[in-house]
Amino acid sequence: MGDDALSMKVAGRKGRRNADLNAIDLMQKMANELRKGRPFMPKGVWRFKTYEEADQWKLRMLTRRGNLDSPR
Repeated sequence: MGDDALSMKVAGRKGRRNADLNAIDLMQKMANELRKGRPFMPKGVWRFKTYEEADQWKLRMLTRRGNLDSPR
């Protein structure tokens, strides 16, 4: 057996990732500080008639000022 018999082909990888983990870490720390530990979305089960209605609600929850100003 030579070296060729032990080689493998890996599918699905296109080389080295370009993620800058330091930049990602800084963004995550900033998001955590802005949220002050509160979640972006209220917990619970939410039912909607359409996907559009659910998307509108989700956008309202993500952009509301209550996430930043209200006490826990």
